[in-house]
Amino acid sequence: MIEIRKVNTNEMEQAVRLSDETFRDAEQVSMLKAFPAAFDARLQQSLGAFEGEELVAFMGLVPSVIRIEAVKLSVLSLGSVCTNPSYRGMKIASNMLHEVLAQADRIGSSMLLVSGDRSLYMRNGCHYFGRGTRFILSASHEKLSSFTASPGIAIRRIGSEDWFRLHDTASKRTVRYEQGVTELAGLIDSEAIASCCHMQHAVFAAFESDGIAAYAIIAVPMQGADVKREAPFVVEWGGSAEALASVLHHALREQKLDCLEVPVMWYETELLSVLADFPNKMMRNHGTIHIVNPERLYSELLPYLSEKSSAAASRLSLRRSSDGGVILLMDGEETAILNGEELVALLFDPEAELNVPKPLEDLLGKLFPVPFPHAGGLNFV
Repeated sequence: MIEIRKVNTNEMEQAVRLSDETFRDAEQVSMLKAFPAAFDARLQQSLGAFEGEELVAFMGLVPSVIRIEAVKLSVLSLGSVCTNPSYRGMKIASNMLHEVLAQADRIGSSMLLVSGDRSLYMRNGCHYFGRGTRFILSASHEKLSSFTASPGIAIRRIGSEDWFRLHDTASKRTVRYEQGVTELAGLIDSEAIASCCHMQHAVFAAFESDGIAAYAIIAVPMQGADVKREAPFVVEWGGSAEALASVLHHALREQKLDCLEVPVMWYETELLSVLADFPNKMMRNHGTIHIVNPERLYSELLPYLSEKSSAAASRLSLRRSSDGGVILLMDGEETAILNGEELVALLFDPEAELNVPKPLEDLLGKLFPVPFPHAGGLNFV
């Protein structure tokens, strides 16, 4: 009989072994190194499926707080989902995901971020979300030469003496995951998404006076790697867009890269403008999202929405519907019903097209979409 429950400390070694066997090859570091929080039994979040004392399936869960200006969103991230090959096809993962969603609601999470888009997730209320642009900076592009550092700025790799300055710049981002100084250093060292791509981190910053004007954490090929599997990419950045451009220029030259991909979300308008001349392609945010509790999420967002338009926010309310969507109320009157996919589009997609009455459409346009950090950054699970 299969038992689904939280994984204890003395059982995490099995979880790491199963995850490594599923996701890692001989060239990659262990999943424990890349995703330590997913295997941290002290959090008491990650789930396992057991037959007797043997762990046969695992789902790693990591709680995070996302800041959007002054508000805090309670987010749970799901990753390292794996099943022993001998136990696949038995609906174990499906049963575990149902428990994950119930647990997410119990602990007070408003959203679940999922690293993938398997049918398992899509048929259980996970949806693509957000919009952005992935720019491709080529070392030979004529525009790149204009990205030179301003007088008084020195660009170099960060060192052990830079943690407070790096954290100070990172914490000034209005849309971000919360990261303490120690957590930021740990996330950089873990190289989570970079290690999935057989890459490692290189961290560069533009130093001005006693602070950091901009920084970039970049996934670059492993030292000594014979095969370049994917293009190098920016994992996370902070600071001014113009200073960042000079950092990226420096990194391309210092690392002898042919190109560098830079994901930019729709609300990062200054960087979108700075990189506008480079080849690009549209993108979604990383992975998929499940709205665990729409009422809770709206309550968390309400101070931000009220700051955008207090009049509009005061007229709008919502109530969860039975199919995972919401009923929208304007001035207390039921005005429209959105399914789960439409709700996610309303919240995070600047190009959302919803079939709602015109008065409600005008009201929603004053409040949404809501910016959301790139889920493929340092906090990727």
